[in-house]
Order: sequence, then C-alpha cells, then structure tokens
Amino acid sequence: MKQLWNRFDVSLIAWVAGAALAVVTWFSHPFLAYIEAGVWLALIAAKVLFQIIKKERLLAQVRSMTAALNLETGRAFADLSVPCVVVDNTGAVRWLNPAFQTAFALDEKTRAVDLKLLLRADQLEPLFAGRGVRVHAGEKYFAVYSARLPKPKGGANYLLYFFDETELRKTEQAFNASRPSVILTVLDNADDLFQEFKESECAAIFSVIEQMIDDWAASHGALCRKLSSARMLIIAEERGLRGMAEDKFSILDKVRTFTYEGRQTDLTLSIGVGREDSIIESNHSAKQGLDMAQSRGGDQVAIRHEGQYQFFGGVSSGFEHRSKAKTRLMAQTIGDLIRDSANVLIMGHRYSDYDAIGSAIGVYAMCAHLKKTANIVVDAATTLSAPLCKHFAARAGRGIIVSPEYALTLAKRDTLVIVVDTHKKEFTECPGLLDLCEKVIVIDHHRKSVGFIENAAVFYHVPTASSASEMVTELCQYMDKRPILGAIEAQALFSGIALDTRNFIIRTGVRTFESAAYLRARGANTVEAKKLFAVDMDIFHRRNQIIDQAERYRDSFAISVTEQQTDNLRLIASQAADEMLNIERIKASFVIFSAGGGINISARSYGEVNVQVLMESLGGGGHQTMAACQLGDIPAAQALARLKQAIDEMAAVSS
Repeated sequence: MKQLWNRFDVSLIAWVAGAALAVVTWFSHPFLAYIEAGVWLALIAAKVLFQIIKKERLLAQVRSMTAALNLETGRAFADLSVPCVVVDNTGAVRWLNPAFQTAFALDEKTRAVDLKLLLRADQLEPLFAGRGVRVHAGEKYFAVYSARLPKPKGGANYLLYFFDETELRKTEQAFNASRPSVILTVLDNADDLFQEFKESECAAIFSVIEQMIDDWAASHGALCRKLSSARMLIIAEERGLRGMAEDKFSILDKVRTFTYEGRQTDLTLSIGVGREDSIIESNHSAKQGLDMAQSRGGDQVAIRHEGQYQFFGGVSSGFEHRSKAKTRLMAQTIGDLIRDSANVLIMGHRYSDYDAIGSAIGVYAMCAHLKKTANIVVDAATTLSAPLCKHFAARAGRGIIVSPEYALTLAKRDTLVIVVDTHKKEFTECPGLLDLCEKVIVIDHHRKSVGFIENAAVFYHVPTASSASEMVTELCQYMDKRPILGAIEAQALFSGIALDTRNFIIRTGVRTFESAAYLRARGANTVEAKKLFAVDMDIFHRRNQIIDQAERYRDSFAISVTEQQTDNLRLIASQAADEMLNIERIKASFVIFSAGGGINISARSYGEVNVQVLMESLGGGGHQTMAACQLGDIPAAQALARLKQAIDEMAAVSS
C-alpha cells in the first residue's frame, strides 16, 4: 500500500473520485452507494494484487539469476543503486536492475532494452575482455565496466555496471573550454607604411587597426593588450579560440583590405597561437607559431599545439622583410662556419632541379674561395638537372659531384652540411648526413612547413626570395670584396633563378634583377642558360600529350591525368604544368602522374591561387606558385577526386 500510495498515478485519482462519488450518492440512494463502494473496493484489491504479482515476478527474476551471479541474495543485487545489466556473449540482455531502468528512462510497462542503442558493437569486445569503455546516452555520460559470470553448464554471462560520469564530464568540458591560450599578432610590413604615409597618418592607421583587433578579440571573449604599434598580445579561452577558428580568423581579411582615406595600406597580419598546458608553454608556442607564420610569407595564422601546427589564411604573396644588412651578417656567419669545418658537403632536395643544383654550385664556389674542401651530393639517377651537372663536372672536375652513398663515407664529426633549396630533412638528397654531422646550415626560400630542420646552426630562410640561387648570389656578393663567382658558377646560379621565376615572369623583385645583373656581369650567358632547358623530341611530344589531356575544372583550374611511364616523367609533368598556365583564364594547373611507386601531383600557378596551401592539404608542400605532393600507391581516379575536393574546399573558404 505504501508503494501504491507513492506512485500517485491516474488510477489513484480515479479511486479518490470514486470514493467521493459513493459518499455523495449515499445521501440520496444508499443502495446505489453500496454498489459503488463495492466496485471501488474491488478495483483497489485488483490493483494491489497486480502490484504483488509484479513484485513476485521481479523477485523470481532475481532468484533465477542468483546462481549465475553467485550472490547470496538477488534482492541485494536488485536494490543496488548502480545501474547494472546482465548480457550473454552476443550482447542480448538477460536481466537488469531498477537503477538501470531509472537511469535510462525505460518504459514502465516493459523492462526490455536493446543494448546496441547504448553500446556500439566494437565496444562489447573490450568489455568482455575486461576493459572499460565510455558511453554517451542522451545528456548523460557513463563509464562502463564488466565482470564475467560463468554458467554452471559452461559459457558465461557478463555483468555490466554503469557509473554516471555526467557531472565529471561537464566539469571537464567546462575546464577545457576555459583553458587560456596565448595569441601574438604582428603587422608584417609595418615599417613600409612610413614610406607611403605621413607619420601622423601612420599613427592613425595603427590606432584603427589596433581597435579592429581589440573589437575582434572582444567578440570572442578574449583579452587584448598592446605591446607596440605593430604587436598585440591576446589571451583567449579555448571556447573563444574555437570561435576564431570557425570564423576562419576573419581579422586577416579585415586588415588586408583596410584602406585609409581611399588609399590601400597593403598591411597584412601574422598571428601565432600557443595552446599548451601552461601559460609559459603557450607563450613559447605562440612565438614559434608566429615565426612559422611569418616564415611562410605572413598574412596567416599558425596554431601550435603539442608540436603540431594548424594553419589559416596565407592567400597573399607575402611581404619583403629581408635587408642587405642581414644578408651581410649571414654571409659572414656562414663564412666563419665554413672556415671552422674539416670539409663541406652540399646537397639540395631529392629530384634536384636547376635551382637546387645552381645554388649548390654557388655554395661550392664560396668554399673554394675560402680554400675548403667541398663536395656536392647529387643522385644522378633521379636529378632533373643532369645537363647542368654534366656541364659543371666537365668544367670544374668530376670528383666534385658525389653520390649520396659516397657522401656518407666523407662525413666526419666536424663536417659541415649545407642544405639548399629545401628545409625539410626527409626531402634532402641524403637525410643520413644530417644525423652524422653536428653542424648544419640551411639556405631556402620555400615557405616554412612542419618538419623543418630544427638543429641548424644557421637557418637562412627568406620566403620572399625568388629562388635559393638568388639568396646564394647575394651571399657571394657580401662574403668577400673579391669576386667569388666565375663564369661557370654564375651560369649555374642564373639558370636556377630563371627556372624558379619562369624566365623572370613570377616572384621577381628588385633584388631578383639585381642578382641577375650581378651574375650577368660575372659571365652568365642568357643564351647558354636557355640551352640548358632544351629537351629532346621525345620529351617534347610527351609533354604535349599531357597538355592535350588537360581538362578545365571550375573554369579556373586545368587538370591533366597521365598514364605515361618514362624515366623523365617528373620533369615532363612539371614542364607540362608550367605550359598549361598559358591556357586562357587558367589560374592554377595540376598534372597527376605515377612515379616512384605512387601517385604524384605537380602544381603551378601565377600566384593568385596558393598551390602550396592546396598541396599541404594533401600532404605535400612547396611555394605559393610551385608545389607538389605524393599521395602513395592509390588509383589515379582517387587522386583526382581528392584534388578536386581540396580545390572545392579552398574555393569555399575564399568565398
């Protein structure tokens, strides 16, 4: 009766109403009131009997499981406050306790439950093996553990008990959402602003941009403080940082498109974000992220978390932030390291092109000028610049260019390794050299990417330079007042600049032409440089076949998939991608081909489309106008689908 009263359901209301009706009726029709009272008592008796039968059935179920559960009493288990359920080895429910029914709000009239609605099939196996799993059911979170219950006749059932972790998980989520991150922002080309605007105007521009950044940070619940006219510090909670990421860091576009009194300011913003366990670690990561963002050309965000990077932006061509004073300092430092080494090994990237070999030959000229033994490491079987290698070997000597295998025998503890035209260890001609030698110098112009050589004594990185050959040319000018380069070396460096600028069409600046003029004065011949790029008739036909197979995608992209198989396919594919840019309205071109045991993509653009970002999304990298990736051993059709998806995602972000 106590249980009956506590339930207080619709039937209880009906009984009260029936009793009241019998009392009222008794005053007018006593006989009828007796009948009503009898019916009322009969209904109460039926309800009580139903409750007794229901309880007996429950106890019978508990008693039937007593042997399997190996408990002294099923009642104790049924009254357990922790939700429990017994299943067989297929996951079928054999028994559950009232706490389980209450926790998962099961229907009052049926105690059946489909465990598959709570647990995935792949979660049952670890449970049966004695390992716990986590379950999310509605708005509740549970940690589920199991105990094996052997059957008398063999086999076993499993007792699963659910611990409610809802409050703990909510507390954890609230803690994670409120964890602070450090954000550092820098106006990339703030110094250039003073060349175009008055000082008072610059102050007004900085003030407006500062207010823009402050308002943007405040809209995401972040605290912003000014460090200097061009630098800001932002402290944001994790929830705010997620909002910034979902917003694609719209502050980048606002700063890039900002005009002052109708005049374009040409300012861009670089942002470094640190998300670590402590404020100090986050600040350190934010500085590294900012360095990474600026090394990749600026106008972007680099989020660093546990050694990994996530990038946003990077749509502009980058900003010029090098000076001749810095180049002179680098030249002196590199010269000192060369003098202090036993010997020097110079290498570029795998499948070396004219820029890699040209810049390597320029560095060799530095070493020769400083009377230091040096060798250039080149894999003759894979290089894409065999004509330049043969031309240099014929003039300078055949023992200078060595294979990667032989280079390992030349490496000593005090050997200096100089890496040109790449900054990633796995991309070099001989990564093993970097493990054998303690002193490393990196000279590269590609936008910085994850996995760069971190232990370099000198990391000379200028992403706004047209080529590594341009950088080496400047170093040669400042290393010594006496001329370092001869006609052979000047010719090699000139060919490297010509390749990466596509004959001085893209990525050229004032210093590019200054370097070219210096090389011309040192004996570089433009006609001879052109002859180095000449190809035989077979390569010419194969390149045209790839171009003929090109298809237009989204009107602005040209994609060609080739099934050709030849030793020079990498060179042919890159040349075909270059030529496809000559098609009307094409902003970027791609050639998909099979080489080196997998599918490769060669990408080119004139700069409006950042193919580096596109290739990075597929696991590759490169420069804004020249990039590539390797997708492994997959069908060409799958590679084409992934490329189109990456293009669609980039177009969606741009829009």
